[in-house]
Amino acid sequence: MMKSLLTTCAFLGLMLASPALAQHVSLAEDSVQDLENSGTARWARTFIETLDQKGWETETFPVNTIGGEDERLDQIRSGILDVSMSDYQKAVQFDPDMFVLRLPYLFQSQEQYTRFMTESDFVKAVNEKLAGDGLHVLSIVPLGPFMAIFNNKKEVKTADDMKGLRMRALDESQMVLFRNLGASGVVIPFPEVPNAIQTGVADGYVNPLGVPLTFGQADLFTNATDARVFPSMRVALASRAWWDGLSDEEKAQVTEAADAALKDVLDWVPKVHDRQVQDLKDAGIAVYEPTPEELKTFRDATSDMSKDVPNVDPARVDEIVKMVDGYAQ
Repeated sequence: MMKSLLTTCAFLGLMLASPALAQHVSLAEDSVQDLENSGTARWARTFIETLDQKGWETETFPVNTIGGEDERLDQIRSGILDVSMSDYQKAVQFDPDMFVLRLPYLFQSQEQYTRFMTESDFVKAVNEKLAGDGLHVLSIVPLGPFMAIFNNKKEVKTADDMKGLRMRALDESQMVLFRNLGASGVVIPFPEVPNAIQTGVADGYVNPLGVPLTFGQADLFTNATDARVFPSMRVALASRAWWDGLSDEEKAQVTEAADAALKDVLDWVPKVHDRQVQDLKDAGIAVYEPTPEELKTFRDATSDMSKDVPNVDPARVDEIVKMVDGYAQ
């Protein structure tokens, strides 16, 4: 009896003396690992490396290896997957307030966007609403510089030049954008874009400057217009079940890693614009930089979109717009 008791005590002592098991995080990527052109690839790399250095066990899944956007969202909500680099619109459906940030020309500059994302409480307010849906936003992540307009038909200098173009839309909100600009649109999943452009189903799309470079799509287009329509946002979505299962110390480490990853991307974005423009030109795309007067035509054509934001009360839209304006200089 005594021997058994001593053995048990020795075993418990060994367990108590052993280091705690490392916490685990799994992350699904949304991009090839093009650190020169993809903000989400940079965010994922920095986030994982930061937690690696803190002793976490980390696992990454290359883009689409465990499913597309909808499948990854289901896995996040059910707690099967810890973190997904996801379509911004996937979170918008659970908190329509997020759509306001995608209004054209809401942000006057990259600097204003950076201040808003790093100094405001917007993401904190979003997470209070998303908790009941099994989601937690770690960061809203820019893919790169603000959105440009790509097409394979003609040079676009003003909003009036958009007439006659049929544009690939990511979702219904982009359909509204194109209608305001005088173009037509068709919703096409991103993997189907090359075929749609090549067969004439669509003439172009709006995306960050680096997307055609990252995904080998530069040969699809003849023209790009650096219209800077709105920030190129995606979202690092975490499982609420995973987040709630972390200790306070572990949550602090994850937050530190997410903040470091976002800082890396936000520092990188302003530096990459001119190089990406040149890379597009080198790839055979004519890149047009609109004058302030020409940019105003795009801004004026889309100004009414703030009056009818789906599922958001106009007073709340005004409140968020004023909040964003407070970070302008």
